[in-house]
Amino acid sequence: MCDLEGPGLALVVVEALERERRLLLAKLRVLRRRLKGFEERYGMEPGEFLERFESGELGDEEDYMVWWSLLRALRSIEERLKRVEEELQKLR
Repeated sequence: MCDLEGPGLALVVVEALERERRLLLAKLRVLRRRLKGFEERYGMEPGEFLERFESGELGDEEDYMVWWSLLRALRSIEERLKRVEEELQKLR
């Protein structure tokens, strides 16, 4: 039977959260690298791009759809990383 009490469980949870944190940081590095390519190609910062794209000014070219999706993914991963780090802070 598995011991679900005590410091052993806390250690397993911390290790899992640290693994998740490393994975999220790796994903962020990859996303930021890809996003940098779009910023350089189109000469726009993310905020300007989002404003112009979401207002319809830029149209619906495939590149813009991919760029928008990557920015959404970035935001989602950053939020998840923040939650993981908050939980780690509570457990340390």
